[in-house]
Parts: sequence; structure tokens; C-alpha cells
Amino acid sequence: MSPDLISLVTSTSMALITFLSGCLIAATPWLTRGREAFAVSVPETAQADPRIRSMRRAYLACTLAVSAASAVATLVLYSANPLAMAAVVCAPVATGFLLMLVFRTRVRAIKRAEGWGTRNARLSAVAGAAEANAPRPLPLAWNLLYLPVILATLALSLALYPAMPDPVPVHFNAAGVVDDYMPKGWQVIVMPIAIQAFMALCLAASHWQILRSRRPSSPEHPVASAIAYGMFARAQSATLLVTGIVITASIAIMPLAFAGVVTSDQSYVALIVIIIAAILPNLAVSLVYGQAGSRLLRRMTASNELEFDDDERWRLGLFYVNREDPSVVVPRRFGIGWAMNWGNPKSWGLAALLVAAVVVFVVLIEILFR
Repeated sequence: MSPDLISLVTSTSMALITFLSGCLIAATPWLTRGREAFAVSVPETAQADPRIRSMRRAYLACTLAVSAASAVATLVLYSANPLAMAAVVCAPVATGFLLMLVFRTRVRAIKRAEGWGTRNARLSAVAGAAEANAPRPLPLAWNLLYLPVILATLALSLALYPAMPDPVPVHFNAAGVVDDYMPKGWQVIVMPIAIQAFMALCLAASHWQILRSRRPSSPEHPVASAIAYGMFARAQSATLLVTGIVITASIAIMPLAFAGVVTSDQSYVALIVIIIAAILPNLAVSLVYGQAGSRLLRRMTASNELEFDDDERWRLGLFYVNREDPSVVVPRRFGIGWAMNWGNPKSWGLAALLVAAVVVFVVLIEILFR
């Protein structure tokens, strides 16, 4: 493959990833729970309000337009200005967030005007026996599957070590030309393993977050909502595990490239295919289940009562702060996934631990491999 073809394939893939991510962001208003509109608690029947429906359509159109423009800009800027390209890739995320804030303010105004208030101040609804029998995420022990992947990469590195040149090429530029080397030694074997171990640790932490999340339940449909959330959490944990194993296994490309078994061109193409393959299942799960299983409940009768309202607990619609809630993790208000309860000191401790782990990993890599 020529350098120009490598650049074209890579930039096209980046543009595709940018657009697919933007499509998921654009669909967010349709994936959130029926009792929420732009991070505001509303009765389920409010989703049919023409004003809210108009906001959803505007959000969709604007975010898709920005995503398409960002994808085109990625193609143009990939080789000319990588820094500008990185900023362009973030444009759909920034647009979605800003639009959410604008429409959140409007929905809150409608809520006050319509008198959509809650009768109760309770924290959450309990689904009773249904919650106990609902599907659950995969156990954390499933993350032990990362160990065979790491051990296989270690065995591969040891087997290929005699064939590696000295010094070993460890980095290639966008044109596929080597621009960094490392002296042949034990570091060449440890590097892929260290990266895989760190990735597995982060992915296992994400899995733990799913397991520890407070299980939401709709007061209007407690049994069905408990089952829907259980199915959503199980699908998310399974998708996280499968895509995590695939991405972690892709690090085995490093020793293959070090030994010259695969070229830099082939490495680029393989990584791009793996990244896109990892995005698509997550996109599919989000579209099928919706946030917290909301799309599984879409055919149920909507309620015009607002039984639960915790708007004041969500800062900017994204950050949950509730000192009275013992939960460390809760389902996100706007978007797919989970959020930390920043009113719980444990959340700050976990965040500090994560930052410390990243810093230690980066410092060790710099010390050991430079």
C-alpha cells in the first residue's frame, strides 16, 4: 500500500467513526427514558407534547449536520493539520452538549408553566420481587478472560523475539515510515503486556461500575422497568466484555510489527477494522435497548403523573450530586451509560484512584521504555 492510500484509508475511517458517534449523539433524545426530556423529569405523556417533539427534531437535525460536516473536515484535515482534526472530531459532542443545555432550559420552563410536579419526594421506586428476579449484568469474574489474551500475547512476543531487529521499530508516522526505535531488550516484551494489563484494568473498572449502579425503576411500571433495566445492563456488560477482549487482543499486533511479520500498512488497516468493529456492537445495543432499557418499554401506556423528580440533583443535566443517596453509580440522565454520584465521597476517591493509576502508568512507561 502506498503512503497516500494509507492516509486515505485512515482518514476515511476516522471520518466514519466521527459520523457514527455523531449519529448516536443525535439519537439521544429518543433513547432516554420516557420520564425524562433533555435531562428534565417530566410525565411520560409529555413526550407527545409538540414543543418537546419539535426540540427533539431540531436536536437531531443540528447534531447530524455538525457530524456530517465534522466527518468531511476530518478527511480534509487528517494529513494537513492533525491538531485541528482532533478538535473537529470533538465538535459533535460539544454541539450535543450545548443543544442539550439550551433545550433543557426550555423544557424546565414548560414544566413550570404546565405545573408538572411530583407528589412524592422519595428517592426511588422499588420493584420488589421483580427486581430480584430481573436479569443481571455478567459477574465481574468474566474479566478473567483477559488473562488468556495477555498470556497469549506474552507467548507470541517471546516466540518472535529472536526475529526482532536491533533496534526495534516501535512507532510509525501517518505515511507508514518508522520514526522511533527502541533498543532490543526485555522492554520490547513487557510493553504490549503492560498496555494490555492497563486496558484490562480500566475495562474491568467499567464493568464494576455497571454492577454497582443503582437499579432505577419506574413507579408507573415497576415490574417491566426492572426487567428492562436488567436486560439493558446485561447487554451492556456483555458488549463491554466482548469488545474489550477484541481491543485488548489487538495489542498483539505490536510484537508482530516489531518482528516484521506484518507491515505498518497492514497494522493500520487491522487497527481501523478492529476499532470500527468495536463501535458497531455498542451502537447497536444503544439503539435496541435505549438508556436503561427505555426502548423496551416504549409500547406501554404512558402516565400523565410525575411520581419522581430529582432535577435539582443533576447539575447541567450530566453530573449527579446527591449526598443523601448512598449509591456511587447511577444511570445517566441524558445519554447512554452511567454516571458517578459526586455527592458521595467514595466517588471522589475512585476518581482520584483512576487519575493516580493513569499517571503512574504513563510515568512507568516513560521511565522503563525511554
